[in-house]
Amino acid sequence: MLSLKFMQQMSFKARKQYVDHIFEKGKDVHDSPFEVYSDAYGKAKRANKFKRQSGGYANRITPVLTGDLKNDAKPFATPTSFGIKFAAHGSKVIGLAKMNRDLSTPNQPFPKKVLTMIDKDVAREISKQFKNKTTKVVLGK
Repeated sequence: MLSLKFMQQMSFKARKQYVDHIFEKGKDVHDSPFEVYSDAYGKAKRANKFKRQSGGYANRITPVLTGDLKNDAKPFATPTSFGIKFAAHGSKVIGLAKMNRDLSTPNQPFPKKVLTMIDKDVAREISKQFKNKTTKVVLGK
């Protein structure tokens, strides 16, 4: 029903909104702002004391230190599904969850805003496919 091309487009669109929500706006998957860092970590991050640190995020409470995790959020699509995956740094997602910094959970893989966008786009695509079409149902003889 939904084409692979549509799934690919949705994976890129969902990734873009997800990255903006989590890494740019600094909100977790439940739409809550990330908690402040410990004093020592926060002070070191603001002072750019970490090796390979991405300075643009020094004063922000987002899960970005080097940018590796943000850049590892890769879109994927199959003929029946789409999403994002953390191929190389998935263990960081698990580690952040242990610190109450949920980037994704089994019950909520995307923030609600992204899920709403997905619902609307999928409904629009399905309605386009069935526009001006008649379905004929033939019952057994």
